[in-house]
Amino acid sequence: MTLLKSDYVFCVDSDGCAMDTMTYKHQLFFGPIAADEFEISDRETFLKEWDKVNLFSRTRGVNRFVALLMLLEFANVDNIDNLKSWVETTSSLSNASLEAEIAKNPATDLKKALVWSNEVNRQIKSYDGDVLAFEGAKEGLIHLHELGKLFIVSSANKEAVVEEWEDQELMPYIDDLYCQDRGKKEDVIAMLIAEGYDPCKIMMIGDSPGDLHAAEMNNVKFYPILVGKEKESWLTLKSEVADKFINDQLTEQDFENYATTFWDNLDKER
Repeated sequence: MTLLKSDYVFCVDSDGCAMDTMTYKHQLFFGPIAADEFEISDRETFLKEWDKVNLFSRTRGVNRFVALLMLLEFANVDNIDNLKSWVETTSSLSNASLEAEIAKNPATDLKKALVWSNEVNRQIKSYDGDVLAFEGAKEGLIHLHELGKLFIVSSANKEAVVEEWEDQELMPYIDDLYCQDRGKKEDVIAMLIAEGYDPCKIMMIGDSPGDLHAAEMNNVKFYPILVGKEKESWLTLKSEVADKFINDQLTEQDFENYATTFWDNLDKER
């Protein structure tokens, strides 16, 4: 336990943070497949709102099932009460949890949500376009790995994350990965703390409000990868922030400033 206490821990999100994958996944797969599966009539308005909710607002990075429910309600889709109940009560917003719920309650809206999620995963897996890490991310990850433990903490599908990180030759720098199948981000961080890691020595690195929320829920530090400024964010993390963090040279005001910059950037009109 003492050894864990001495370790610095960097929890890094994947989509939209280390990997330049978030925009194309939502615009090519998540949104359009949802519109197809739930037979959305005003497709253009639905997809525009999908991008706003998932990419360009304070709900960026929200879990796929939470986003689906939000957008179905926005589009006034009928008969989604079972999906709403499951999303609001489940302890794991994952395909496996949804499958278990369907086994108990084979409702149409639950089945359609699972078909949608599986089809998203299938089409992402077969996507043959470029899937790249953000410029500066690899160098930043290498440096973080030199300074402490480096964990992927992502709400994305595990198989997709592994494939993308292996393709970009990033997996050798990762000590473990916690994806959709291992629970919510805040629960993952809480588990790490329960295992003996010192919360004062944990930093969550991410691009979405969910990453900041997970950090705040566990009283650990947060550093943002800013939307549209990913390269700059990674370079600053590598050249300044990470070393200052492990040398206890960052103040609470520094982290408050990171959070303010993060929110201001998300609030910009795009």
